[in-house]
Amino acid sequence: MNVKLLAIVALLVVGGTAVFVALGGLPRAANAATSFLTGTAAIADVSDDVAATGSIASTTTWSLAFGYAPTTVADSASAAASQDGTWTVNTVTAKVGDVVKADQVLATATNVTLSADITAATNDWTSARLQRQTAKEAYDDAVTADVTTQIRQTRSQLLTADNQVASTHQKLLDLKATAGRNRLVAPAAGIVTAVNVTAGADAPSGVAITIESTEYQVTADVVESDIASMQLGQPATVTVSAIGADLEGTVTAIAPTASSGSSGSSSSVVSYAVTVALKQPPATLRAGMTADVTITTAAASGVLAVPAAALRGTAGNYSVLLPAADGSAQARSVTVGLITSSLVEIKSGLTAGETVITGTSSTQRTTTGTGTGGGQFVVPGGGGGGLRGPGG
Repeated sequence: MNVKLLAIVALLVVGGTAVFVALGGLPRAANAATSFLTGTAAIADVSDDVAATGSIASTTTWSLAFGYAPTTVADSASAAASQDGTWTVNTVTAKVGDVVKADQVLATATNVTLSADITAATNDWTSARLQRQTAKEAYDDAVTADVTTQIRQTRSQLLTADNQVASTHQKLLDLKATAGRNRLVAPAAGIVTAVNVTAGADAPSGVAITIESTEYQVTADVVESDIASMQLGQPATVTVSAIGADLEGTVTAIAPTASSGSSGSSSSVVSYAVTVALKQPPATLRAGMTADVTITTAAASGVLAVPAAALRGTAGNYSVLLPAADGSAQARSVTVGLITSSLVEIKSGLTAGETVITGTSSTQRTTTGTGTGGGQFVVPGGGGGGLRGPGG
């Protein structure tokens, strides 16, 4: 009886187990594993860059007016000063958009009043010289007579006559210089951006023709956290999407004071204007175009480098993790140079071609195998989390 009872119990257990398995009661043959993401130490160019956006502008804008020397736009107020007489325009050969060469004549004019003023100034100068001659003779006579009172008086008159000669002569020179500026001449190669004169009409009292140089620059706002790394002469790359061009440039100016701006919010961003002069700009480039500026603040060319994600530790105590054959991660001390957000220069501790660990990712290990392709080093067992080396 007892034997039969035990047999029945055993059959029930086996049957129950079969049903349990059939209903999926046993776990599947899979469990979690951790993969190391890896990179390779290789020879590369490492650079630290600062990005900003600005607009293209000519390096110099020239203002031309009859009777005045060419001035930059910052000094154009002098060209709007009161004229000596009226300039009547004779010819105008320039129009907006023209590309002009240095010393090219763009317009001519005459000034009748100025001619008369030169004649009058010449007479005044001649008269002043005659008066000085008279004063000189009177002074010489007083000295010969040795009369102290007369010497003092004639000496004073002679000095006054000398001043008058100098004053009238300078006025004559100035008028002649003004008369000689009866032509508007391009001071440098550039593009005509404004023409305010017409042949046969009187010229305006201010600027007649404006020229922008064909040398270009871009001024971009660099945020305060990056301005400390800015230096004059640093190389830059300027991308102008409007013409599909990547241009080379050099930092030529850094604003000493900050400018604050806000983007519609209560917070403001403090930035500094940094100017980059462009090298060999193409003919299609125009002032006002938007430009993306990348300024290289530090660089190391042809050095051994690893991805920045591989670096561990702090200054003076850096290391990287290398995958071992048994699936563990082993730490190795390294000496570093330039550190950027993407690459780190390795000065010692690694050789080209060695594999370094840059991170981890959780994978699912199945019964079909555990391949290690695709830059991952599979570690048996479960668990995710941060990288840990021996003793770490």
